[in-house]
Amino acid sequence: MPYEEVMKELKDLKESEAGVSSKIFAYKYMLDPDGRMQKLQEDAIMMFAEQHDISRNHQQLVEISQSMFMNENALNPVAFPSLRKFELECLSMTASMLNADNKACGSLTSGGTESVLMAVKTYRDMARKYKPHITKPEVVAPISIHPAFEKAAGYFNLTIVHTDLTGSYVADVDKMEKAINSNTILIAASAPSYPHGLLDPIESIAELAVKYNLPFHVDACYGGFMLPWLEKLGMNIPCFDFRCKGVTSISADLHKFGYTPKGASAVIYKNEDIRKHQLFSYTAWPGGLFGSTSMAGTRSGSTMAAAWVTLKHLGQDGYMKTAKKLQETTQLLMEGVTNIQGLEVVGKPIMNCFALQSNSNKLKILVVADEMEKKGWRMERQQLPDSLHFSILPQHIGQESKLISDLEVACKESWGKTAKPGDVAAMYGMIGKIPDQAIIDEFVTEYFSKVYI
Repeated sequence: MPYEEVMKELKDLKESEAGVSSKIFAYKYMLDPDGRMQKLQEDAIMMFAEQHDISRNHQQLVEISQSMFMNENALNPVAFPSLRKFELECLSMTASMLNADNKACGSLTSGGTESVLMAVKTYRDMARKYKPHITKPEVVAPISIHPAFEKAAGYFNLTIVHTDLTGSYVADVDKMEKAINSNTILIAASAPSYPHGLLDPIESIAELAVKYNLPFHVDACYGGFMLPWLEKLGMNIPCFDFRCKGVTSISADLHKFGYTPKGASAVIYKNEDIRKHQLFSYTAWPGGLFGSTSMAGTRSGSTMAAAWVTLKHLGQDGYMKTAKKLQETTQLLMEGVTNIQGLEVVGKPIMNCFALQSNSNKLKILVVADEMEKKGWRMERQQLPDSLHFSILPQHIGQESKLISDLEVACKESWGKTAKPGDVAAMYGMIGKIPDQAIIDEFVTEYFSKVYI
């Protein structure tokens, strides 16, 4: 959608609610009543240079939309119709991209974790209503599923039954079927899994969901705004969305490859009958009837406005253009690194994300990571198996030769070496040898506790 049209609609929506704030007695503060701050912000935005394929006009639109709606609160959808419009249209565009029909609905959330939390909470409450005999609810998911599911289990008193992966590092459908029992309330899988960029066999898992009459949530937080465009570009992307009969909900992050500012994700349900179990209501409060669609009460209008502007302005053409460039860069990198002695790509990645592991006992991949960091790269270390994660983003376009060259040198420097005390590789190796997982969990908890003191 052209810049001028988006800006006009944005301003019309804002002006339509002029004066509303003075008539609302909910907690909403006002800033910049004469518009001077906004003028300063607009002037500053015009100084931005182009960043990759995101033009100065786009950056300006996003910044202005955030400032225009920074004080609006989406807790009450009636008070600010513009925010309701932003949310509904973002959800509609996302649902359409994921091949949902017109019965689909959902919610915008603050990120992938909240989207997963909401999905798990929804199916827990649905089970409470339709399967009250289940007192110890379980979710069956592969070990590669995002930790947000474990977080949801901890919050909502469920158990995640993790199943092993196949030799190709994707969900093992047979093992998932064997894990289903009378306590199972949900099946979950990834599109793709974050660690390796590998797409679980969603169609086959969806058949399990139909066979056992269970809901099936696809976590596409990482790939939801990339896989549809790659498919339109002609890539062979196995079905992962609502075209699969058993899929009942999908989470997709707008703030990843939707390129919206941080704090925007969507959880889409097949229909309203499912989504209503996500909603919370409380009617005995002296302050009046209370209802909420997600974890948060207050929800900033600036995030919704910026997400709406981004989706409208970039459009399908913009997303496909960026997806094409990122996939070309990814292919160049994977071809280059697989020619380096001792390195191989984990499995068969489906999009602009992959992991590298060692295929030689003379090369320790975590030692390679330490050498790469000496060259200025920031490496994402992984375990089970030891590997390095690479998410390929717009800023990596044009850096292919440098990355491949540095990896080749780092591998030569690491050949035959073991981790030295004090190196990050040594720490990972030590943790991997601890037999009691509870000790590791306690260590990580203590670490994060100290970080915020």
